[in-house]
Amino acid sequence: MRKICKRIVVVGATPVGLEVARQLTQRGQAVSIVDDHKADVDKAHSQGFAVEQINLQDDDELRRVGIGDDADVLFALHNDDASNVFLVISAKAIAPELPIVSISGSRDTIERLYAAGATKVIDPYRISGYKIYELMHRSVIAETMERTVFGKVDLDIAEIHVEEGSFLHGRYLDELSLDERYNLIVLGVVDRNFGDHLIFATDPRRHRMDKGDVLVIIGPEDAFARFHHDLKPEPAGEDPV
Repeated sequence: MRKICKRIVVVGATPVGLEVARQLTQRGQAVSIVDDHKADVDKAHSQGFAVEQINLQDDDELRRVGIGDDADVLFALHNDDASNVFLVISAKAIAPELPIVSISGSRDTIERLYAAGATKVIDPYRISGYKIYELMHRSVIAETMERTVFGKVDLDIAEIHVEEGSFLHGRYLDELSLDERYNLIVLGVVDRNFGDHLIFATDPRRHRMDKGDVLVIIGPEDAFARFHHDLKPEPAGEDPV
């Protein structure tokens, strides 16, 4: 089946915004990146990103970049929570049916973003208290968003503790291919050999999954059901992956 190209607006020339834009562009989506902070725009330009500086408080500027016209999805990924809330309110006033994905740095802001009309807010409290900025800094979260938010499937985040006897035990992180088999994306791992901190999946070191390690995974809820089923210890000689 031919993949439908969506017109996506990413607001925020932040590390998160640029990573989301990069991942979506690689998947063939038409992405526009905008921001109102000149310093962030200039830094993004120096990294090779095409970013347009606009006034996010000007509805005409929002319309010009596609809000209320040909934009299919809006990512509100500004560093400032108040700016994200204001943006969601403004975008919803212009395009009430527009799907909007945002992030938040506090529980109070999550509630405000949903009240403002956000379709999905990534909740950092679902990931053991890590702020979503830290968790997404070098992740591939955009790929799962494309398959879930765009497909109107609920997104979920979970910690998976590696147990002896499961198909995860003894494997290397880069060998799991959970995206292909389950439509799940590994954001990172707590590899006990390197301490108790989350290590992003893009870390160049190879991580062998040992008992007690923790995977942080994002994906649609139905995918987790199949994944948890396959996590049960397998009889000798069988391998689900």
